[in-house]
Amino acid sequence: MNTWNHLFSNQQEIPPSLLQWWLSDYLDCSLTNLPLKETPSDHDRKIFERASERLRKGEPVQYVCGRAPFRDIEVKVDARVLIPRPETEQLVQIALDRFIKSADRILDIGTGSGCIALSIKHARPDCQVEGRDVSEEALVLARENATSLGLDVTFKQADLLEGEPFRSSELIIANLPYIGTEEAKALPENVHDFEPHIALFSGPKGADLILTLIDQAKNVLVPGGHLLLETGETQGAFWKQAAQKGGWELEGLKDLAGRERFWIFSM
Repeated sequence: MNTWNHLFSNQQEIPPSLLQWWLSDYLDCSLTNLPLKETPSDHDRKIFERASERLRKGEPVQYVCGRAPFRDIEVKVDARVLIPRPETEQLVQIALDRFIKSADRILDIGTGSGCIALSIKHARPDCQVEGRDVSEEALVLARENATSLGLDVTFKQADLLEGEPFRSSELIIANLPYIGTEEAKALPENVHDFEPHIALFSGPKGADLILTLIDQAKNVLVPGGHLLLETGETQGAFWKQAAQKGGWELEGLKDLAGRERFWIFSM
């Protein structure tokens, strides 16, 4: 019988976990309940063949499925946006636990798929949340995600905080590109070859955009406001120097792997 298990066994160059992830998404069932002994239809087999070819070429499974989980929501993703990472879920949790109250105005800079802005709005419906990105293609997808989730988040095309009024926000949160172009060759192929470079790289050391944002945020945050960043684990010296230069209070936090990845700049 040409079961799902049999189809999987003929795809030895693709990790079984990726095929099972794809099948779980395609059949809309949990991984523990996959009907691996069932016989797929001709239509199912054709779709499987297209998906397996994309996986064989190294395309991330989230792009093949067309969506990715993020905290309590699920967002549509494709090559226009970065795939949400678990570390960014931690970034949002830090914001929710420590800074976000009802009716705050929150800016998500470099919003991409909108996962940060939408997750915050889902958790704190009374907040005013705006996502910004320089890429209009990414914003089209972010707006689609907002519509499908029924969440009232504003998305705006802008270069970082360009045009943002003086003293207008309580919290700025950002997962901007933080990989240096000098590090490009060390990236896994499924990241370098498929995810948008505009969302990955920021100057030779990966610090250019974030340093500009830190400088701009000084005028946009209200007194007592905060800038919360996700960055590379080896970049602390950049942020400490920027904090000293700008008169910020600075706190570094570690991710679940013990890497210092999150920085809080406070007015």
